[in-house]
Amino acid sequence: MVVRVDEKCKKCADHAIWICMGSNIFLCALKGVIGYFTGSLALMADSLHSGADVLDAIVAMIATRIGNKPPDEKHPYGHGKTEFMGGVFIGIVLLAGASSITINALIHLFRNVPQPPPHFIAIFAALISIAVNEMLFRRASCAAKRVNSAAIEAEAWDNRADCFSSMPVLFGVLGAQFGFTKLDPLAALLVGILVGKVGFELLSKNLHGLMDMPLHSDEIKRIKKLVVATAGVEDIVHLRTRGMGRHYMADMQILVKPRTSVKKSNVIVAELKNTLQREIKHLEDITIVCRADAEKQTL
Repeated sequence: MVVRVDEKCKKCADHAIWICMGSNIFLCALKGVIGYFTGSLALMADSLHSGADVLDAIVAMIATRIGNKPPDEKHPYGHGKTEFMGGVFIGIVLLAGASSITINALIHLFRNVPQPPPHFIAIFAALISIAVNEMLFRRASCAAKRVNSAAIEAEAWDNRADCFSSMPVLFGVLGAQFGFTKLDPLAALLVGILVGKVGFELLSKNLHGLMDMPLHSDEIKRIKKLVVATAGVEDIVHLRTRGMGRHYMADMQILVKPRTSVKKSNVIVAELKNTLQREIKHLEDITIVCRADAEKQTL
């Protein structure tokens, strides 16, 4: 029996993308306008990050829609890898945004032109950004784990990165109020570094997903343990796993006792599939080949 994801979680996952996109449009406008009128370089850099979040939310939404399509003649394994492609795109956008923010911040740091401190109202924009993005992260992260979505997970961590990036903005604006005007561009530099770190991690993880990265070693050990514990199975000869978007696939060869009938082998395979799909979350496509124990010496 395949373990199905709760319908409530699926709806929550679908809504999470829309909520993230709407919230990031609001934050981008809020921080951009206040950053411009208060003269806060850090807040404008943070606004640029939120603008990238809007684009990322659109990409994640498209990727999850395509990834949820059932298999067809041209895509017999489904469309799940679209989510990894969405995650790669988000990582690239974050790295590009981080580079722009970092270069601009360095120019302002090493320029010896006196600048007035940004207006204190920029502090409130940073506080709002921290609170909203943390709530968005918690909701999207929960939804991503429930439905095993790489694209929604990428969107969740994108919001966590925005939350972290708003923290140095807050301290930079505060410090500038007390005469430390270099703290504002320094905060912008920290924003660029934090955004770049998240972008690199997302890019690396989703590239691995595109290259058929297997299940975690602990899960593979668990699968092997479940296989050999199944009645009628003597040993496991071969096992391969890979991710396909939200779902995992596995193919294996197992050893059964000599002279085991075809009918009995089919019963063993059916029981083993039910066990694995029940115990290993998101493992839905399993191919099992039986071999007689007598063949073990020739393998």
